[in-house]
Formats: sequence, C-alpha cells, structure tokens
Amino acid sequence: MDGEYVAVEQPAAAYPGYGSSGTVTVAVGRHQRSNGQRLPAGHLVLLALLLGTLVIVLYAYWDVMMLTAGASPMERHHDASANETLAEKLHREVRILCWVLTTPKYHKTRAAHVLRTWGRRCNKILFMTSEADDELPTMVLTKPDRYEVLWGKTKEAFTRLYEEMRDEADWFMKADDDTFVFLENLRYMLYPYSPNTSIYFGFNYKMIGTHPKNSSYMSGGSGYVLSREALRTFAEGLNDTTKCRQEDDHAEDVEMGKCLFNLDVKAGDSRDDQLRNRFYPTAPFGALLSGNVGMDFWLYKYAYYNARTCMDCLSEYPVAFHYVNSQQMYVYEYFNYQFQLSGRQQVAERLPEKIREQDLVIPESDNSVS
Repeated sequence: MDGEYVAVEQPAAAYPGYGSSGTVTVAVGRHQRSNGQRLPAGHLVLLALLLGTLVIVLYAYWDVMMLTAGASPMERHHDASANETLAEKLHREVRILCWVLTTPKYHKTRAAHVLRTWGRRCNKILFMTSEADDELPTMVLTKPDRYEVLWGKTKEAFTRLYEEMRDEADWFMKADDDTFVFLENLRYMLYPYSPNTSIYFGFNYKMIGTHPKNSSYMSGGSGYVLSREALRTFAEGLNDTTKCRQEDDHAEDVEMGKCLFNLDVKAGDSRDDQLRNRFYPTAPFGALLSGNVGMDFWLYKYAYYNARTCMDCLSEYPVAFHYVNSQQMYVYEYFNYQFQLSGRQQVAERLPEKIREQDLVIPESDNSVS
C-alpha cells in the first residue's frame, strides 16, 4: 500500500481557487506524495461554517416536526378547519337528521332519488316506511301504509328518533318523498337558534275553526324541523290526552301543530329578513308567477303570514319546496350545485348573529284574507 495514490484531473474546474498545475494527488495509505496545492485556510473556515449551519437547520427541522407530531387533536383540527367553507362549517356545527316519510311502492321511484340528490347533504337521513330496503337507510314503522294514519306514523317516527338517536343531531327535519330541501340554506336559517330552545320551523298555516289566538301549524308537504329540545318536549308530552290527539287518524300537520302549541313549543318564523318565504308548500313557480291563481286560492287563505306572488316574493335562500317529482329533483340539483354563470359576482357570505331565547320575538299573523 505504500506509495499508492489516485490522481484527480483538473480540480480547478470544479473548485475555484485551486491552482492550475493540472493534478492533485490523493494519497491512499500511510504516505502521501502530491504536486498540487493545499486548500487555503479561509476556505476551510468557510466550509466549517457551512457544515455547522446545515447541522443547525436540520436540528431545527427535526424539532419542529416533533412538536407538530405531539400537538393535541383539537389543535390539529383547528388548523385544518381554518380553511373550511361556510357550508362545511355549518355542516359541522348545525347537525340535521332528515327523515322522509315514504312507502315501499315509492322506494325506487321517489325515495332513491331523494337519497341521490338533497338527501346526501343531511348529516344523517332515514326513510320511514313499512319494509326494510337494502338500498335505503330505513327505519321500519309498525303503522300501516295508509294516508289516514299519517299522524300515527309521524308520532311513531319522532318517538323512535327521540328514544334511539336524540344525541346524533341538533335538529330533526321531517319531509315527504316529493319534497326538495336545500340543506345549506336550512342550516344557515337555523344557525342563530339554539337546539336547546323548544322551537320548530316550516311554512306556517292558520288554524281553521275555533282555536287559541296565535296558534298555527306547519305545512307537512314542504316539511318542518324540530330542535332537539322540541323533540324531547314532543316525545315526553305526546301521551297527554289533554294536549295531543291519541288516535292515529286526522291530518298529520294539523295535529302536530295543535300538539306542539299545547306543549308550549314555539312556532318559529322561517321568513328571511325581508319577510320572504323560505319554506314553500308548492313548486317555485307558485310563488313567482303572479296571476296564476285567484285570491281565493287555498294558499292565500290559510297562510299564517301574508302570502304574496311575484318575482321578488321568494327568498333568495329558499329552504324547501313541495310537489317536486323525481325528474325535477335532478333539475334542481343541476342548477344549484353544478351550473355556473360566467361573470356572476360572488356574494360575500357571513353568518347571522346568534339569538338568545329571551330575545326571541315571533310576529303575529298578518294575513287578513279569509
């Protein structure tokens, strides 16, 4: 091994500052022969500084990674949620369990299309029916599939939800299988209210005949939504014969309104800040096309709040419509979740202020049509 070496040709090309003598000899073994120049002391100092800086940077990076890995789940979740959209925030903070009243003969022609469109935006959805279906999330009820016992099915459905799932949501929305619901707008409407307040929302109708002042009921067709506290109040007070109808017959939405009124559940005003309806018991054209029907039309007579028909009479943030067939559901889906209008100015969205229960004011009826 004595005297062995390896020659490196033209080091000046790769290492500026080296001489141009041509060859540097790197010795292998105990003895060295070299006709090249030694590395200047200044370069050695610079190299040492660079190596030291690299070590410090690598250590700092390692330290940061260890601190990040040890952060609490809440801190990591906060960082992740900082970039969420308003709809995502509301989906997380305003949990809605939707239940849809249907029957086996409509599983394929109606219920399946609800699930493929607006139903998938619920935090949880169940179809109340008399038979289980592998293609639908169902809750099987014991009441028969007859229109005459809708009140009985509604009582059973809400009672089962209270007993089995009351902690899985903040609000509980009842809809039909021909209802279309915009969940984002529903969450936006409900955001100011606490689910611990005993209140429910929908399209308000006036009670017919002899009834207590300011009593109303919500349209079953466009659906209604109960707070978690309202659900508890209903389920625990349902068997009071002086307040709720014990028989299963009669109109479901009317009996629900009477029962909740007698149990002191507030009938909330679902209109927007310009007094335009957000729940509507017909398809949209019924609220937009003036002159479509006369003032003796049942909607104008029975609406608790003055029902108007004009191009500016429907809220820009509608919640629900009724009489929407399965084909129309996909039209609604396309124009609201896929359609883009070039050049349309984006609206700056912000959450409404929270409303304390003691500050809650529900307007009296303003509809004088009879």
